[in-house]
Amino acid sequence: MAKELHCGENVHIVVCNDAEKEHVQSKLNETKVTMDKIDFFFQETDDIWIRDNVPIFMKDKEGNLSLTNRIFNGWGNRFPYENDEMVPTKISENYRIPRVEASVCLEGGGIEVNRKGSLLAAKSSIMNENRNPTLCQEEIESALTKYLGVTNFIWISGLRGEDNHNEVTDYQIDGAERFSNENTIFYEYDPFGESEAYLLEAYEKHYQELRQARNTDGKAFQLIPVPVTRNVVKEAGSKGSYLNFYFGNEVVLVPIYGDEHDRLGLQIIEGQFPGRRIVGINVSKLYAYGGMIHCVTQQHPK
Repeated sequence: MAKELHCGENVHIVVCNDAEKEHVQSKLNETKVTMDKIDFFFQETDDIWIRDNVPIFMKDKEGNLSLTNRIFNGWGNRFPYENDEMVPTKISENYRIPRVEASVCLEGGGIEVNRKGSLLAAKSSIMNENRNPTLCQEEIESALTKYLGVTNFIWISGLRGEDNHNEVTDYQIDGAERFSNENTIFYEYDPFGESEAYLLEAYEKHYQELRQARNTDGKAFQLIPVPVTRNVVKEAGSKGSYLNFYFGNEVVLVPIYGDEHDRLGLQIIEGQFPGRRIVGINVSKLYAYGGMIHCVTQQHPK
């Protein structure tokens, strides 16, 4: 990922100490990555899913950069998060960017925005007693409007942890539905109907919910289906999504799995991002731990 990204943007890599930094540097040197656009941020973490615990970078109307730090509680208090919880403070101090504390608990992978006032999310992840037990939908939306500037909310039902393979995140949106632009939404489906019955039901329900969604102009979104992998990814024990991609300055990094649907997934996504190089990254081993490309990255605007 760093090799593909560093030609078009600076890459900040989180490491816990000098020994880990040296190890990462050696791996980058092996792939002939020049280090002029690579730097390291020292912070001990509890997990590798940086998307979920780092702050969201925001700009106001004057272009001033700030950090919106929402509450993070280890995916509903399922895992330790004491070190992860410190990451926003350390980033704010290290880069001297002011931090704003938000009053809602969610992970970065749990929301998707289109840069024109719309937010896409799963109710099962955010409107969950293990994240926001005292907040109703209206209060959550009010907080997201205040801290993220979004005014139009698109909610899919999602699946609670005990009801699906993605039990840790309660069905985060970044592996299921993504914006490709202001008016277009990718959504996952199984074209052969070979997934578990509860997933097939969820795919259909989410599709119907997206059909009812409207943008800030009151118009329906264009909906583009993207298949899950044809086969179960053996490392993870479930099918993989192509929607957990990272949108870079010059490239789009798309997860692939050595599956017969890889080429189709790449082609569909490429059709929505003209002018950017589409790069498939095999994430089978990473997926064994529960996440993909978007999960381990976070954009940092200038």
